Amino acid sequence: MPQPSIQPDPPSPRIRGQKNGMGQRQGWTLTEMLVCLALLGVLSALALPAYQKQQLQARRHDGQAALLQLQTDQERWRSTNDSHADSLGTLGWRSDLSPAGHYRIQLLEASPQGYTAQAMALGAQAADRECSSMFLRSLGGAQVWLGSGPSPDSDPARCWRK
Repeated sequence: MPQPSIQPDPPSPRIRGQKNGMGQRQGWTLTEMLVCLALLGVLSALALPAYQKQQLQARRHDGQAALLQLQTDQERWRSTNDSHADSLGTLGWRSDLSPAGHYRIQLLEASPQGYTAQAMALGAQAADRECSSMFLRSLGGAQVWLGSGPSPDSDPARCWRK
């Protein structure tokens, strides 16, 4: 009669903190975890402001694109009319918001000689204090001024060049 073979039980999976065969513990100590969390906090504190600033700068293109589209629409309108359009609705715009909605677009003045348009930052973009207001002024075809800040004639923060 054959002898039944006795097999040892398979080893149980190790649990964190359990000693291995050499008497050493596996896993993380509380001190190691706290050091990792502190390093993560420092890296986040350094990276987050730079990321937010980059987001603000990237959203400026939304306002710039809307103003440049307005310029195209105004020139198209002026080619068949005696004056520039005095409202966005006249140009066929359904909304006064930029494509992504970060800026409100408005025509400040319009005449046969030119026009001035403004893009005002909205929502989170309003935190971009340097470029919360951007301007496009066109006077007589080839003369276009791109401005920002309090004056439509200057761009001290270089909002149009970044």
